[in-house]
Order: sequence, then structure tokens, then C-alpha cells
Amino acid sequence: MTDANETAWTAEGGKAIPNAVNESSEGTGFQPGDGVVEEASGPQEVSSPNRTPEEEFLAQMLAATGATNLEEAGLYDPAEVAAEEERIEEEMSPEERQAKAEHDALAAAFDMIRERSNEGKLTTPGTWAAAGIVPDHLIPVDFSDLAFDEIIAAQAASAAAKKVAEEAAQAAVADADAVSADSSVEDVAASDSEADEVAGENAPSVDEGDSLDSEIETPEWKLDDIKVLEGKQTYLYSSDYMTDTYAHWAFLAEEGDDALTLVDNAREESRLYPRPMLAASLSSKPYYWNAEQIEQAWQAVQESGSYPDIKTCEASNGERYFYSTDYLSDAQAKALAEWYSVERYMNV
Repeated sequence: MTDANETAWTAEGGKAIPNAVNESSEGTGFQPGDGVVEEASGPQEVSSPNRTPEEEFLAQMLAATGATNLEEAGLYDPAEVAAEEERIEEEMSPEERQAKAEHDALAAAFDMIRERSNEGKLTTPGTWAAAGIVPDHLIPVDFSDLAFDEIIAAQAASAAAKKVAEEAAQAAVADADAVSADSSVEDVAASDSEADEVAGENAPSVDEGDSLDSEIETPEWKLDDIKVLEGKQTYLYSSDYMTDTYAHWAFLAEEGDDALTLVDNAREESRLYPRPMLAASLSSKPYYWNAEQIEQAWQAVQESGSYPDIKTCEASNGERYFYSTDYLSDAQAKALAEWYSVERYMNV
């Protein structure tokens, strides 16, 4: 190898890195700065051909943070976490394992209610069993009872905590008003200070944790959003992800009483807006009825004789409507049907 083609090497991170010689220099000697590697400004991690992509990513993360291990960088190896959880579970007593299984299953059940509500679906206890989240040591009905007990207990504890907070706030305001009433105009500033102190004394202490009263247990779950509907089955939904009105429509769809579904929708439309209900709206979510199902439901309403207030009318373009005479007269329903189906488009 000639001097002109010679390559200088330096060690970096335990691995040799070549540095090219300045080929533009004259002669065979090195020029100042040839073969010199500038010192890296931060930690450098050299890629290894033996690493998997996952290991390479973790190595780069460690190098970027300057940490020497995953924990220091706030990262955890999923395999190590799983192994640790398995070790802990092996050391549990049978009773502890069952308690953990119940806790994990309850968490999954409550998550499922919220996830399905976000998708526009109600949840039944049978949904939990079908999803396989019922612990092995429980039968589905026992797990359902456990879940409902937890919901009732959590909501009762939350209601009690809110009551204590309201009473504390009312007491603080009353005491502050009493102090203010007894004070002279010159003592207004002092009374305000006293009122703040009184309010502080009556306010819940932050040292008490989430519980506003030492006698009230902090609920393990926050389930104020979980609502229950009773019908042929028990249905659950989360009011954080599904409105009560939509839950009612979904409930009717699940119950399968087509006549009552048509009646409830027609009455609600007539009362709320007020306007007659377009029959074709029943073909939308959550019912998805076809024209034949809508006609069969209307026939069932007529034959039952239980809903004399429900009537039908048509616009001039043939679109059919249902309405309740408890909220709309025949003339109003006919005029509104014509407006919604025909006239409003003529004014656009």
C-alpha cells in the first residue's frame, strides 16, 4: 500500500472507523489534519450487524438519552415485564390469583362497555361471556353479578363523596356569610380574611386523598358514566360515548319490538321538533329496516289497537311519514311533511 492510498483508522465505540486521506495533497506525506477524526459532540452508538431491528432501536434510544439501561431511559423490555408478572403470579396464593383474575376481568368488562358505546353498540352480560373475559373460576352469571355489584358500589361511593363536598361548600359559604354580617364596614377586610380561614377549615382536606370523608371509602373504579337499561335483557352503555337518546333507540332495536320502536320514534319526533317522522329514517342506524319491515311494523301498530295517536301521511312526492296526534294535528303533520319533502328544496 502506497503512502498516497494509505488509510488512517481510529477507534470509536469499540469499533475501527476509517478516515480518508486528503487525496488532493501533494507528495506522499500527510497534510495537517489528515486522518484525524473530530470528537463526537454527544454519545454515539455504533450499529452492530448482530442486533435485531428492535435491539438497534433500543440501543439508539439509550445513546440519545445518555442512559446506561432501559429503566434509566424510562423504557421497559416487554419480555422482562411479562416474566416479572408471571413470577409474581406464581408466588400468589390461589385466593390471590382468583382476586387478580376477577380484577383484570372487571377492567376488561368496563373497557368493553365504553369501546362498544363508542361504536354505537350496547353491551349485555352475554357479550362478556362471548368475548371470553369471564374468569375460569366463575360462571357467567356470577361474574355478571360481581360486575353489577362493583358498578353499584362505585356509583354509591361517588354519590356520597359528592354529597359531602356539597355540604362542606354550603357550610363554608354559610360561615363566611355569618362572619361578614357581624362585621362592621371598617372590618370588611378583616372579615374577608376570617371568611377565607373558615372556608379553609370546612373545606375537605387534600391530605385525605380522593375521599372527602374518612368514613367514605374511595371507590376502586370510576363508573359514573356506566348506565343500565332493563328489558328482555340487561343492557349497559357509557354516557361518555353514547347519548341517552341514542341508547334508547339502540335498546329498542335490540329488544325487537318493531311496533313499539315505530311508535316511540314517531312520538319523539312529533314532540321534540315538532315534525312528523320520515318513514325511511327507520332504514338508518341503529335499525336498518327495509321497506317491508317498516310496513310490517305499521301494520302491527294498527292491529294492536294500543296506539290510537299514531297516524301516517304522505307528501306530494310520495314520501311517507308517521306522527302522533298527541303533539301534531293532522293538518300540521301534512303541511310539515310537504315542507320537508318538497317545498324546502324549491326555496334553495
